[in-house]
Amino acid sequence: MMAPRGVHTLLLALLWTTFSGSTLGNHLHKARIRVKSENAEFLRFNTSSGHMIDNLKLIRDPHSVNIYAGSPQGLYMLNPGEHPAVQQVHVPIFEPECKSNPTDCEYKITLLKEGRNGNPLFMCGSRNEDTKCCDVSSEHLPVNCFILRHPAQIDDPSLHVGDSLYYTVSSGSNGKSSKGLYRWTTDGITWTYLRQTEHRYVKIVANEGDGSLDGKVYSFFIEQNQDPDSDMTLWMPRVSQICMADRGGSKSVLQYRWTSMVTARMFCGDEKKRISYTELLDVAVLEDADWKNTTIYALFKNAYNLRAVCVYKMSDIIRVFTSNTFKDESETFSSTRPGECVEDSRTLSPSFLKFMERRPELKQWIKPARDPLLFDHHHYTLLQVDRVESKRSGNSHHTVLLMSLNNGNVHKVLEQDGDPFIIAEYEPFKTRTHISSMLLDSTTKKLYVSSISEVIQIDLQDCSVYGKHCASCVMARDPYCGWDLDLETCSANTGALQDVTHGNYSLCENGVLKINESRTDSNSPSSVPRDSKFYLSCPMESQYASYVWDHRGRIRECVLTEQDCLLLIDSMSEKDEGVYECVSSENGYDRTIVRQELQMNSASETRTTRVALACLLFLISVIF
Repeated sequence: MMAPRGVHTLLLALLWTTFSGSTLGNHLHKARIRVKSENAEFLRFNTSSGHMIDNLKLIRDPHSVNIYAGSPQGLYMLNPGEHPAVQQVHVPIFEPECKSNPTDCEYKITLLKEGRNGNPLFMCGSRNEDTKCCDVSSEHLPVNCFILRHPAQIDDPSLHVGDSLYYTVSSGSNGKSSKGLYRWTTDGITWTYLRQTEHRYVKIVANEGDGSLDGKVYSFFIEQNQDPDSDMTLWMPRVSQICMADRGGSKSVLQYRWTSMVTARMFCGDEKKRISYTELLDVAVLEDADWKNTTIYALFKNAYNLRAVCVYKMSDIIRVFTSNTFKDESETFSSTRPGECVEDSRTLSPSFLKFMERRPELKQWIKPARDPLLFDHHHYTLLQVDRVESKRSGNSHHTVLLMSLNNGNVHKVLEQDGDPFIIAEYEPFKTRTHISSMLLDSTTKKLYVSSISEVIQIDLQDCSVYGKHCASCVMARDPYCGWDLDLETCSANTGALQDVTHGNYSLCENGVLKINESRTDSNSPSSVPRDSKFYLSCPMESQYASYVWDHRGRIRECVLTEQDCLLLIDSMSEKDEGVYECVSSENGYDRTIVRQELQMNSASETRTTRVALACLLFLISVIF
């Protein structure tokens, strides 16, 4: 492609700037490939005609393919089936109360959850001073409604255990409600004793256990540090444990409040290097049939805005909570120990309840099962985790982290032996944006991400993004994908060829033809005017590969843009004629990406100025 002399200086300046930026840093901090709407099919749902929606939360209907997207201002149902559609939904929660004044039926959604008892959705709405919660039927009618005395906000974590609703109120989320962990049952409300520190709740998990006193609820949250002399961090990550059998204390102490709540501090970092990550951003849970083997993945950042993921075993958390050694050792109890579940908490002694009123903290910290996964070059905001069965064996699995970036992109990361491998970076949105919610459907292997105006579905099993070559498919190390020997394509079929551990492309040498196709046919040479400027472009399919241009055995380095390897010809002459091949090399595997032949003609350069200008504009668009 040609450029006129008048813009030559600008062109070189642009390319030098791009080249300088592209060669900085270790490529292993990048995603191996970048997936855009041009090379992947993202299913888009516009939540409203140009209307911006804050704080959008995604909920999966457990009984159908439908996805609900809700905010305080409205609710939408997304059907990603054969005929994708989005529908705004209104649930008449307050219809009986406002029949006399139908215009006063509007309410703000304050809690939105996955449905129960065969219903697709559970929600709470606030109107005036009232908050009402209901199951929502498939016809979007409210059923089994009750009044909630302490409202919660849609962004705070909650869960149902049987007929009990556990929910949290963080600092600043609702001025009329005390922050803390709440439980609603038909018998009444149980809640946390008020504390004057800032809190932000991130996740609640629960295990009902086998016996009436086995059930425990764990809440993950951060608390503002009130003692800056003892710790330089602004936030302290914690886990609290309460008993499901807890019915509150006596009339004089802790009535309607937790009598079993104990807390422990979490640690994420490197103790030897004295590096810690203290602000907890998100938590994802991989549950196991044996609750003790459940794994907790927690996303943190530190004071320098650097990210890390720490992995905790539920068995370690349980061990800390049963250690019974507290920071405040001024009192000891011979019978019931703090945090122990009892038949009737209302009969506990006043001295014991006074001790529990201080919400005692364990001396031992909860520490990760292994070294943290460090992501110092990416500002992640949300986290989802999936367990993927091996393509070659049903007896093993791999863990994939799905993490949103602050620019609206999503990383698919293979977590293996503490060494993260960024498989791909998805770019679902056309412009930079903030992802307010992520939802993983682990059954269909679809990831849903929401911005202020749309929800996008990402197919994690879209293996076509890895190209049409066995080696490229295997080197992707994507546990969702492998090379199908029968179909000769990168596929999500079970039993497909894949080496997730090493990405060893030599697997392809047995029964798989090594294809060396190029994008440009050398039988159709390009004619270039004498003395003109010209560039050849080669797409960088893998960010982990190196790229060079081979011209008559002479190797020429690339000028790199964000996704292309360019070769510049300053002034076309006889020595520039011939076949050019763009060759990628990754882990010892070489492949020709582009093959193009150039011929010189004697036409004047000025006759091609319009074409050259168009080419330059294209080049600038590629760079920026």
